[in-house]
Amino acid sequence: MTTIFVQIASYRDPELMPTIADALQKATYPQRLSFGVVWQGKVGYDRLPLERMECCRVLMVDSDRARGVGWARSKTQSLWEGETYTLQIDSHMRFAPGWDETLITMLHQCPSVKPVLTAYPPAYTPPNILHAGEPTRLAASHFHEQGSLSLVSGTSLAHCNQPQLGLFIAAGFWFARSQFIQDIPYDPHLYFYGEELNLTVRAWTNGWDIYHPNQIVCFHEYNRPGKPRHWQDHANWWQLDQFSHQRLHQLLNPDSGGISLSSYGLGCSRSLSAYEIFSGVNFRTRTLTDTARKGIPTKDYYPLASRLQ
Repeated sequence: MTTIFVQIASYRDPELMPTIADALQKATYPQRLSFGVVWQGKVGYDRLPLERMECCRVLMVDSDRARGVGWARSKTQSLWEGETYTLQIDSHMRFAPGWDETLITMLHQCPSVKPVLTAYPPAYTPPNILHAGEPTRLAASHFHEQGSLSLVSGTSLAHCNQPQLGLFIAAGFWFARSQFIQDIPYDPHLYFYGEELNLTVRAWTNGWDIYHPNQIVCFHEYNRPGKPRHWQDHANWWQLDQFSHQRLHQLLNPDSGGISLSSYGLGCSRSLSAYEIFSGVNFRTRTLTDTARKGIPTKDYYPLASRLQ
């Protein structure tokens, strides 16, 4: 039976259980869903994940022990039990009817043996106000001072009849066969910034091809006023962030020596320099071409990237 493992790392988020409930309600085959949830919260203050326990594997962690997004997402991956597909989402999402079947159909439409579907979904406002939007590409915006890359929603794909080849992965929504978890285990030392760039280059160099859905399957809460953040609760957050940036620098400059990334480094299927040609992103000079800013690979880049290994 085809099954989907939904990964959710939640930090003191009251939207966690409504997100799971909506995913089950809107799925065509809710009985085929399993949820791996890492709940980071304070007992007595934050809502406990006591509902829907029959379909959820929950790891409960006092928020004082939380160490950032990579650490939490790494824990969610450890809850996988062999499901066919995996979907990583944030803990504040809503879904379109039949989202599960739509995702599988779109994944099969991708002309690749290792495709991953990803995008920045349209917005919603709790409890259930879904804002109008279109399926879009991901595009590069700018480099941050410490080397991470900011992404934005790019051009619309509403006119397309199948998913489109892309350049970048959104950490808050991606869908693939569960081999993705085995090929690209989450680096527990990722703090926050750099997560999407880490995922992107590791997936691509491991032979995964990035596609953007041509249909909307979910919605995301972007503006979350008053919701607690890890860096607001932890005075030492900057140390975790600093180490995370050091690891990102090592990942993007593999010949620089220093930090060992072990199983959290680049893959061997394609080179980082090939990705730079394919995407129009130069990590040494921190510059972006029109290809990167539009998020649209040209026909010439992809065959070239495949040859340069």
